[in-house]
Amino acid sequence: MNILIGTKNTLDRITKNLDPVSKDVVYTMMDKPFYVARAAGSFGADLVALRDDYSLVIEVKSSSRSQLTFSEASGTKQDQALKLHNRCILSGLFITYAYRLKNYKGDFWRFFSIESDYQYRGKMRGLYELLPKQEITRTGNYILRWEGGLPLTTLVNYLNS
Repeated sequence: MNILIGTKNTLDRITKNLDPVSKDVVYTMMDKPFYVARAAGSFGADLVALRDDYSLVIEVKSSSRSQLTFSEASGTKQDQALKLHNRCILSGLFITYAYRLKNYKGDFWRFFSIESDYQYRGKMRGLYELLPKQEITRTGNYILRWEGGLPLTTLVNYLNS
């Protein structure tokens, strides 16, 4: 949350293992911050980030494993993803998954979205096309592979260019 708000202490902490160019990119969030609200529970997503040019609905995931599979006996993770995806489409938005790999040195955030046939417009279309999409297992469950995601520095550079 504090990354998109452009909080200096947070940016200092997350960039300590980045090269100088990547650090400069991340620090552009101080000049072009988002208004970010926690939305867990009532909206079904963790964060809503708003700015004059983008509206992001963000689900945050964190793991020490390099892949997240939305499969479990109850099916709630997959159901939540589908419901959230469908609710976002009604507003012309898409869900963005922010996936942090624990204990990774460097740019530890990766970003994804859910594959959709919806035709996004304007800047949201460009952002949607930039974000890697989830994979699907043989049993039809979503999967996010951290190494296939869009790095934070690439996302911030795109948003603030």
